[in-house]
Amino acid sequence: MSDLSIYITTFNAARNLPSLTHLASALFFDPPTPSPLPPDLIVLCLQELAPLSYSFLGASYLAPYFSRLSNVVQHAVAARFEDGVEYETLLAQNVGMTGLMVFARKEVREGIRWVETAGVGVGVWEMGNKGAVGARLGVMGEDEEVVPVTFVSAHLATGEGEVERRNEDWKSICEGLIFTREASSPSQDNSEESAPLLGEASEPSKEPTTSTPSSLFSPPSHIFLAGDLNYRTSSTSPQPSDHQTWPQPSSETHTFQQLLASDQLTRERLAHRTLHNLTESLVTFRPTYKYSASAQAHAAAQPVGKGVKPEEPGSDAWAKHRVPSWCDRILYLPGSNPRIASYTALPVQPSSDHRPVNLAFSIELEAAEEVEVPFKVRTDWKERRAVARRLEVVVGLAAYLGWTWEGEALLLATMVGIVGVGLVVRALTAT
Repeated sequence: MSDLSIYITTFNAARNLPSLTHLASALFFDPPTPSPLPPDLIVLCLQELAPLSYSFLGASYLAPYFSRLSNVVQHAVAARFEDGVEYETLLAQNVGMTGLMVFARKEVREGIRWVETAGVGVGVWEMGNKGAVGARLGVMGEDEEVVPVTFVSAHLATGEGEVERRNEDWKSICEGLIFTREASSPSQDNSEESAPLLGEASEPSKEPTTSTPSSLFSPPSHIFLAGDLNYRTSSTSPQPSDHQTWPQPSSETHTFQQLLASDQLTRERLAHRTLHNLTESLVTFRPTYKYSASAQAHAAAQPVGKGVKPEEPGSDAWAKHRVPSWCDRILYLPGSNPRIASYTALPVQPSSDHRPVNLAFSIELEAAEEVEVPFKVRTDWKERRAVARRLEVVVGLAAYLGWTWEGEALLLATMVGIVGVGLVVRALTAT
């Protein structure tokens, strides 16, 4: 295989199960050609994948969310491409509320020789309410050469004025995102038990394959990073009447250029304060955040189906307390020389205040160029992640008991049980 075609979508799911029909119809919504060939890989980079309690507890609590997203992909593929095109879930990983899913065409999966995963939290006490999860695939190129291709899903600090905090989050990702090899190669084990790979990324028990940790930029790899990076177009919250001056989603895209000129990510990246070594295709789509409840309701009422183009929301599309911004972005190493077919925002979804963003492209499967590593890897990365994971379980359990109906029912049943046992004991010991 000399080329690899890839379709990456980043989506902040707002802790909700996405609409199967609306999200499926949005994928491959803006194809670069009338009859596109199916991509070799489909990658979903997810933020706020599920409620905090489910995300921190993980495992079976996240299964419905990964399952829904897998169904979304399968429905989108069936609607867009010819019969016989099938994808397998290569992996589904998360660190806290940030997730990553990779789907491979059956013909391509055989050429993936190994998989490495990584994860790091950059939230409170380094927990995964914010963070990054990554996957590095060893893909067989020409002349039997294995070419590493890396995907990272990231979610950085929120808030208009938190630019420095977002830059620090990026630094923490570079310092703590360490890739470790999965136990078995996808090309060597095609049993149902081995696919999908579902779980918490970068478990501390896994060892790197070499004495030198495999970090984001070392050894060389093609790198594609996508996520809710949260860089805004203003460093302060808007005034009550500011929304009256904002272009509406139905406006032509050129009317957003004044807002885009204030984009924090572009400014900080060009000043070499964040997203070192990475670049971005030209942004020509509308802001991706923050859409109002009215805009989401409008999206829910739109017809869905093949060839149906939903209408943009109206004058009340933007949440008035946030300046419209391009929070959701996809970046890559320039040396990968991707042939970009499209870089666009997908239609507004009924379940989220973020628009999904998509990058469709292909690369030549050649060795990646070496780049300068901006920050040293933490020597105690494994211990820090293990401590944060234990905290996530504690916080997740507390949130489950206090914030979910299942947890509250469990607490109530426990209390009733304790009271009942007490009454029985009292009756048995009464004289």
